[in-house]
Amino acid sequence: MSFTESIKTCFQKYIDFNGRASRSEYWWFFLFSFIVSVALSIVAMVAFFLTFLEWIFALVILLPSLAVTVRRLHDTNRPAWWLLLLVPPVGFIGWIPLLIFCVLPGTPGANRYGSGLLQPQQGMGGFGYTQSGHPYDPPPAGGYGAAGYGAAQPEPSPESDTDERRFCTQCGMQLQGDARFCTVCGTAV
Repeated sequence: MSFTESIKTCFQKYIDFNGRASRSEYWWFFLFSFIVSVALSIVAMVAFFLTFLEWIFALVILLPSLAVTVRRLHDTNRPAWWLLLLVPPVGFIGWIPLLIFCVLPGTPGANRYGSGLLQPQQGMGGFGYTQSGHPYDPPPAGGYGAAGYGAAQPEPSPESDTDERRFCTQCGMQLQGDARFCTVCGTAV
């Protein structure tokens, strides 16, 4: 998720405490809040009568910040009750575990708060290419970019292709011909 997408998402879901938020969504919004707060502090130092802008901005981002933090905790499969660590007197050091939770990667796949954010695409085979057709289509022929990684592969006939395809029993990804494990979820085949 990009910087602007994160800000848009957080303000669109400003009171949505359900679901999950990726690390990028959380940290881009955190960066935005930090930069604007610092800029408003500098402006308030120069023109003291503009101090109210800091307070207005703090009120504007209060709910979106709480909501994205709750969704980030949900992504790590933790309930929102962990935010109570910010309440005094625990709040003096309670921010440290919350910081660690927000840095940790989310749980892969679905958890009790929703489906996984970074679900692997079907048919990727663990090589990271995306395709625009059917999920089990082969990668684009002729390689990628100007350099071209490999020669164009002939299209297999549908009759012979169905016999050779194997799929992971855990995640359903298409496996390479002689694979001993799934490159996406690591399940032994």
